[in-house]
Amino acid sequence: MYKQYSELVKTFFQTYAGKRRQWVNQITEWKEENSHKDVRAKMEALMAQIEEYHAALNALLVQVDSNNQDRIARLYKQMKQCYKELVQISKPLWRQWIEAIVIAGGAAFFIRTFGFGIYHVPTGSAERNILVGDRLWGNKMAYRLQDPKRGDLVIFNDPEFVYSTQSWQKLWQQYAGIPLLGVLKGGPQNWVKRVIAVPGDTIEGRMEDGKTVVYLNGEKLHEPYVNPYPLIRLRKTTGFFNSFSLLGSLAPAFLRRTVSEVRYTYDPSVPLDQQPFYYMQPEELIRNPLTGDPLLLPAGEPCFEQRTRRNVDVFGPLVVPQGKYWVMGDSRRNSRDSRFWMFLDEEHVLGRASLVLYSLDSEESFWFFALLKNPFAFFTRIVRWDRFMKPLWGIAQARKATSDGVVE
Repeated sequence: MYKQYSELVKTFFQTYAGKRRQWVNQITEWKEENSHKDVRAKMEALMAQIEEYHAALNALLVQVDSNNQDRIARLYKQMKQCYKELVQISKPLWRQWIEAIVIAGGAAFFIRTFGFGIYHVPTGSAERNILVGDRLWGNKMAYRLQDPKRGDLVIFNDPEFVYSTQSWQKLWQQYAGIPLLGVLKGGPQNWVKRVIAVPGDTIEGRMEDGKTVVYLNGEKLHEPYVNPYPLIRLRKTTGFFNSFSLLGSLAPAFLRRTVSEVRYTYDPSVPLDQQPFYYMQPEELIRNPLTGDPLLLPAGEPCFEQRTRRNVDVFGPLVVPQGKYWVMGDSRRNSRDSRFWMFLDEEHVLGRASLVLYSLDSEESFWFFALLKNPFAFFTRIVRWDRFMKPLWGIAQARKATSDGVVE
């Protein structure tokens, strides 16, 4: 033990002696400049402490007394700790900042990739359970221990997204996903859908009495989570800069002013200014040009593929392959899901939607954009305080309905 520590102390002090010369020169230079007073005082104190520890260790090591073993180990550890602190505080400030940023970025990347993520909900495909502007806590560990189950709300990357063929662009799209300066392209949107069928299940969609129904393994599903309300069509504006202005041409896409048509859940029994899900203004409504009435899409009616006019609610029966899932949005008339692009590959699944972390009644991608645009209404109208920390429980087993409508 004594021989081992003698070698360790000798090697340590050789290393320290080389660094000490650099530190003494640095301290001398700072003294001449009359700068870094606190740092140089700390460095001088640490060097004096190391030399005291070194002298004490040398004295103990020549005694060869078994009662000194614990003290030798403790002094050696304290001496190394002083050395680490010296190395850290002697670094230039710019290097300390870079190292801190790299470490923080690496930790954030690891947590985001393997632990959990916060996801912005950009569409109303999961209304009324999940609203546009919700920020979801996604549990990425959930599916490392078990597979997604029927009824789970899963978060996944848009399966129809086409990544760049350039490897460096693709890496940016996969792990950062934010368009930058017109050079780095954005990544896929994150979607939330409900798992309806898992590998081995047989799934089928039918029309019965003019309404859409889903059959799982030959039994009609009772789906209490499906949105029963109609959708109303609105025009929403996002971004800041006009695309045709100088600033707009230089700004990334998410900063350019964009007017888009959206479909929000609408309760016809409640006045427009008292809607329970979204704040709506009369000037945002898209109206029937003949009658002037708002354009509504009734719930329960089929969706059609835009190009082919195919009724996507009639499908199957299809057997779900291994490694695939059949997923659908809770707001069926507002969701592009497995009915359009078939099975979801498990490699696209990011995690399970666990809870609504916080929520804003805004189409803006970033919360501070909504604050800048509406500083007075932000805390009273835009922030949905009642949705903070709202749990999102999956439905363990989609229930089956008998022919007379009684739920089993």
